Amino acid sequence: MKSKVLSFAEYDQVDISMYKKVFKLDEKAYKKEIDFIKNKNSTWEEVEEVTAGVLIVCDMESANPFFSRKNLEIMVGQGFFHKKLEEMCIGLKKGTVSVLDVSGEKVTVTVRSIQQKKIPVITDEMIEALGIEGVSNVKQYEDYLICEQKKKIAENEAYEVVQYVMDKVFEASTFDLKKADWKEMTDHEIKRLKAISREQGLNLETMTPEDFEGKMPFSSYYELFASVQNDSWNRLCGYLLGRKYAEKDGVGYTMEQYRDDMEEYVKFWHETKENAEKINTYEYSEIMFYVNYYSKKVKEYVIENFFKEKE
Repeated sequence: MKSKVLSFAEYDQVDISMYKKVFKLDEKAYKKEIDFIKNKNSTWEEVEEVTAGVLIVCDMESANPFFSRKNLEIMVGQGFFHKKLEEMCIGLKKGTVSVLDVSGEKVTVTVRSIQQKKIPVITDEMIEALGIEGVSNVKQYEDYLICEQKKKIAENEAYEVVQYVMDKVFEASTFDLKKADWKEMTDHEIKRLKAISREQGLNLETMTPEDFEGKMPFSSYYELFASVQNDSWNRLCGYLLGRKYAEKDGVGYTMEQYRDDMEEYVKFWHETKENAEKINTYEYSEIMFYVNYYSKKVKEYVIENFFKEKE
């Protein structure tokens, strides 16, 4: 391509303060992660008396086959076996034999074992065992959970902000854009869409509004073409900026990367290798690599700065 960037604004200099939000911790989700670590490292200790929440192993005898069991494990109070019987077991001692009247059924219960779950205090060793890069103690893990919550919220709500930043950069930058490159951008996308349509037994250029329904938000090929052509102008700008940043970072698109991308495409879309390469040519994939490289840079900036600092 002969188009080039003459000057450009830095994406991380675009003011996004009007979009910033106040972060509110999801206490329930936070506690769930903390409890997971505790439960993962919990132990069971033998106790003498049945209380709610303990795990008992018992033998039961009854004229009712349902209550005739050997070495039955019951998590008391959960109601998974029999809610009333579990309630009646509370207070029984290990090694004792008790006769219970369970809704008119005589049940002889011998408690063999009573184990209580011991929930530990989280330690740095437990956190280190998780193998999270850069996280080796409790404080770092707590910060990590908060950071992950922020990241998730920002990723779900950042689209508008990312588009705003990119639009501002394009407006403030100077490009020498060639019509031939704009046409090439458009042609690559149209060729890809034609290949996809052929796989569905359709001719993109003759598709009817009914053919488009549920597939693409257009009613005719000409409407689709106009949209692709319009998007290709900004895509060309994004491609040129993506190349600039990639070269600065020492990153490039290679044939090896293309092969890996096609393998992933084949697995995800259950396509043949031949069809995958028809839909995504090397030239198209290279263009999209740089387009996405730039958009990812912008998205990372937005996500990192999505929330207001505490006042």
